Amino acid sequence: MDSQGRPGPDNRVTDMKRILLAATALLAWAAAPASAADLAPKMVTKAPQAIWDWTGFYVGGYVGVGTNRSHAFDPTAGASGELDFVGTGFTGGGVAGYNWQVSRNWVVGIEGDIGYLGLSHNSLDYNEGAAQLFTNQETNWLATLRGRVGYTTGPNLTYVTGGAAWVHTKDSLVSTAGAVSSSETKTGWVYGSGTETMLGGGWTAKAETLYVNAGDSTLSNGTFGTQTEHRYAMQRFGVNYLFGAKPQPALPQYNWSGAYAGIIGGSANTQIKLTDPTGILPGEFGNNGSGFHVGGNVGYNWQISPMWVVGVEGDFSYFGLNHSVDNYNDSLALYTVVTHWIATARARVGYSTGPALLYVTGGGAWVNVNEHWNWGSGEVAADKTLSGYTIGGGIETVLWNGWTSKNEYLFVDVGNGSVLNAPPGVRVQGDHEYHLFRTSLTYKFGG
Repeated sequence: MDSQGRPGPDNRVTDMKRILLAATALLAWAAAPASAADLAPKMVTKAPQAIWDWTGFYVGGYVGVGTNRSHAFDPTAGASGELDFVGTGFTGGGVAGYNWQVSRNWVVGIEGDIGYLGLSHNSLDYNEGAAQLFTNQETNWLATLRGRVGYTTGPNLTYVTGGAAWVHTKDSLVSTAGAVSSSETKTGWVYGSGTETMLGGGWTAKAETLYVNAGDSTLSNGTFGTQTEHRYAMQRFGVNYLFGAKPQPALPQYNWSGAYAGIIGGSANTQIKLTDPTGILPGEFGNNGSGFHVGGNVGYNWQISPMWVVGVEGDFSYFGLNHSVDNYNDSLALYTVVTHWIATARARVGYSTGPALLYVTGGGAWVNVNEHWNWGSGEVAADKTLSGYTIGGGIETVLWNGWTSKNEYLFVDVGNGSVLNAPPGVRVQGDHEYHLFRTSLTYKFGG
């Protein structure tokens, strides 16, 4: 922990590894009940006539990563600017639902879940002087009730989902003028998408991305006031058990070995914490903008056994993030970050069910960043390619004739950006982290 109580880089790496290891363990445990006969290589001569049935009641569990995208401003306009809350934490819980397979290729359903959502980042606001303004936006649990509509190719289901969300939050504001907090359950809405695949024996595995907006809350201690918008994004990996599942066809086998290329795209969240590296002006302020990325990827897989695949993959994408923050109660401080492109080079290790590959991935990452720092009438800019690491995971599913798609999450940490020294000598430096939620369409050469 640093002097302000923030986790250092080693703690962030450890937290991300724990989350991904937990997700991998959960998926591997779920795959175990599938019989050897389900997973052994087989000759499937009548695959086009096989019908997999998703109808039925199911329960399951999930683990994953949650991110905070909340913003706050003074509703009285007494203080200029805004607060961007940044934070990453663990999420995990239980789920129950029901599917109806309404045709060979379409599935509709309803699903509810409740679980822990651990987001909290207490920070001293940048350049508040003697006022010593501390703010935090903390979450404890999340519940959703959603509809689902999915397209199935048999043992794989790709779906969109949306509905109502409830988040228990605690907002706090502390300064020399006094402390005030509000703890309540906020109601809002949620939407997202995901991929689910059959493992055999009634078990399925899924990867899904959800976005939550849980409305506003207002605080005031007489000197400072905030109206906070509660927004969150999360990637969840889970397993479900379908009760009373009808006898399903044997899972078709697939040879993952070979070279592939494809297109990738999706949403992205910025998570930047800005501080004065000299320590002259204490505190920090955040930048948590959102945008999108789109590009291409290439890679090679080796299927080292019927159930295990290793590989290497590289990708390069346009990275369209552009977000400015005028620091709360500080009309002089304006920071803007613009990203142009992102590239990664990663290894993959995956568990193959035949029609799907459940994998973890990690390696190097590069982000081209343009930063602008304005202190009153003085502005300075820097354009730099930052390098660091990425870690993540996903599910890749077979579509047809060598084509696959995947639902993937990547956490990217490229470290500190340039030291920006604006006239008359006021410095800031940002710690750059990004969250990528993406899908891809890939073709494996050789079919």
